[in-house]
Amino acid sequence: MHRTFSLAVLALAASGTYLDAQRCPERAAQHIRPSLRHGAEDLEGTYRAPFEFVCGAPAVLRVRRAGAEVVATVEAAGDCAQAGQTRWRGLQPMAGQASFPVRVARAGGTIEGSARRADLCSIEVTAGGRTSAYYRTDPACAPEPRPVVVFIGGFGDALNRNVVRVFCAYDAAWEHTRKLYFGYDADRGGMMRAIRDSARGGPVVLVGHSYGGDTAYELADSLGARVRLLVTLDPVSPRREGQSVPRPAAVGRWINVRVGSAPGLSSCGLAGVLGGAWGPQPAADADLRFPPDPARDDPDDDHCKTEQMFLLEPVQAALAGIR
Repeated sequence: MHRTFSLAVLALAASGTYLDAQRCPERAAQHIRPSLRHGAEDLEGTYRAPFEFVCGAPAVLRVRRAGAEVVATVEAAGDCAQAGQTRWRGLQPMAGQASFPVRVARAGGTIEGSARRADLCSIEVTAGGRTSAYYRTDPACAPEPRPVVVFIGGFGDALNRNVVRVFCAYDAAWEHTRKLYFGYDADRGGMMRAIRDSARGGPVVLVGHSYGGDTAYELADSLGARVRLLVTLDPVSPRREGQSVPRPAAVGRWINVRVGSAPGLSSCGLAGVLGGAWGPQPAADADLRFPPDPARDDPDDDHCKTEQMFLLEPVQAALAGIR
């Protein structure tokens, strides 16, 4: 009965039209930006202003922290009169804030303005009706290679689109990464080639849910040390049901999330159990229970709460640190 149910659900999922998830709506209903929650203080660095000139060259600013402020000063050769001058300064943004007030230097004094983090690697400063863009150029925001975050959906994702929604909400442009989506049953050779082509030698993050978690685990071994982070969200597979699997040796960090609530009558909760849930994984660097507090167990917190699992603080913090 156990296997019959699993195969029936699998056949139902396979019969649906599979979404080409590499194309998402231009404006997602929400954005998932791990660095905005966990990297709010990471503004320090070297920035280039291509439309501002200092001593005959595009302006280069060095942004540093000074107590509760961030201060942008001009970097230029010692014979440049503007070398070391403060271009703007503002209050250090709090976690979760993309905008912060600034004071911008003008002839004869300063004027009030505002700054906005357009993404991880650029700041826009508006004052006196003019907006200037500053693009970070130090190694933290090197143009190539960018990390690639790979999302792998389970056997029901063609219908319920649990991982597709997370994939589309994850703001790769803001995070200065690339992203890819695959179904768990995509051709492995094609997946490997696409990941390597997209990563271009840079780090890889694998995020898999359900059967996709099992696929991500297997890919991690094949891709080796380039996998900086492996995230398995309630992984499922009949051959590993209830087993403790070894940690992939070359992976930088492995976070496993497992559903703790007993399944209710929802088909998704039952599918997670009957499909062959792995359960606890003591070999993982972090083995997270969902929901974290057993006192808050709810049958609705089931196998299909993919976004809620993805938004767990340790997962988001690990993603924010990928460079």
